[in-house]
Amino acid sequence: MADNGKKVYIPYMGDHSYLMEAVLTAMDVQSEVLPESNEASAMIGLDLVLGKECSPCMYTVGDMIQRSKQPDFVPEESIMLMATAPGPCRFGQYNVLQAQLLTEQGLGAVEVMSPTSGDGYRGLGDDPTKFRMLAWDAVVTMDLLQQLLHRYRPYEVNKGDANDIYARGLDCILDATRAGGAALKEAITWIGQQYESMPQVPDQDKPIIGVIGEIYVRFTPYANQNIILRVEELEGEVVLASMMEWLYLTTWNPAYYAWIKGNRRESLVHKVTEYYQRYREHKFTKTVGHLLRHPYEKSTGDLRTLLKPYLEPDIQTEAVMSLAKAVELAHDGASGILAVMPFSCMPGLITAAIAPRIRRDLNNIPWLDLSFDLQKSTNIQTRLEAFMYQAQHFQRLQREMAPAA
Repeated sequence: MADNGKKVYIPYMGDHSYLMEAVLTAMDVQSEVLPESNEASAMIGLDLVLGKECSPCMYTVGDMIQRSKQPDFVPEESIMLMATAPGPCRFGQYNVLQAQLLTEQGLGAVEVMSPTSGDGYRGLGDDPTKFRMLAWDAVVTMDLLQQLLHRYRPYEVNKGDANDIYARGLDCILDATRAGGAALKEAITWIGQQYESMPQVPDQDKPIIGVIGEIYVRFTPYANQNIILRVEELEGEVVLASMMEWLYLTTWNPAYYAWIKGNRRESLVHKVTEYYQRYREHKFTKTVGHLLRHPYEKSTGDLRTLLKPYLEPDIQTEAVMSLAKAVELAHDGASGILAVMPFSCMPGLITAAIAPRIRRDLNNIPWLDLSFDLQKSTNIQTRLEAFMYQAQHFQRLQREMAPAA
């Protein structure tokens, strides 16, 4: 994977990126997470691209170039990690453009490594099975950590308690991952105990807001202008679509399409992988599941079924998971759906176009589409405040309409 001692640089996409670094460390591969995007790196990216690319491309380009200009960076000994995917989304061309831009900047010796979701990232690493098993366990615990943070932070008595537990919990997960993963269950159990014992306000009657949409934007605070904290400041509780959801999809899709093409053996390999993933998810989740509203992930097949009345799931794109997740969240009691996307994102635009039909069948649940670019739109707060008012009203109406116990 990283031949001749090369170092792998990982773009920051939320704290899950640190998991990748920890997994690579466990596999004896040098790695480093690139610094989080900032105004300087964003401007570097914007200067180098045409402007038609979506914002995650600009951010990651800028992050790569900014790090590559540092004195300790050695191009001949460096690999930039940029995953890719098949299909019509521009994301599938990020790695091509980034390799070209690195060359134009005199950094042609830098290798761009691009595992693909098309095969569920199956070929990643010198020991891909071991890599995927450890990475999956780490992702499950990381998703659970974030769910616990979002479940408890809106109700903390002492401001900062939830973030403090999160930071210590993240360190525990990363240490356990670097050591091979044996202590991950112990780590998430300890984290759950810390949140359960955290002082909370007695009144927990806040509208639940489901956050869906493009994966980079929804996981990266700089790219989404800290949207989760802003919802919490407006008296909401966020349920964030997980990383597991995406990885389940990248396992389910190859199995499904291999079966259609008559490759039964290939399909079986991916189905067995999904069964293993589900088993491991339940192993870790059962230790903290009682603390969460809806702790277990729906299968990709079940999500596709939820979407069928509105959109043929075989069109693919991230819109399939976003729309299906919105339906699931509404069924589970959400009082509003917040769909985030980069400006001009094709899957995001599909999601926005289908949303009115879904809302109609879900009692007109409040729904807000937010697109983000490098211009830092100034009207997001006003729109968010109106949306949260609607969500609170929707919550009251739903309770009034609910049958008496």
